[in-house]
Amino acid sequence: METKEITDFVRSTFKSWERVLRLSRKPRRDEFIAVTKITGLGALVVGVIGFLIRMAVQIINYVR
Repeated sequence: METKEITDFVRSTFKSWERVLRLSRKPRRDEFIAVTKITGLGALVVGVIGFLIRMAVQIINYVR
């Protein structure tokens, strides 16, 4: 890449970041709580699935 191409790329990247930050806002308390609950539930589901897979593998290895 040429120096001009790199600076143009960096400029356009920062402009898009600036656009996103200008449009974003701090979430209200109820929005934050809802997102936190959903994220926690998702983490719990992934953890339970991982635990069940681990237990199934241990049972299969024990039966052999």
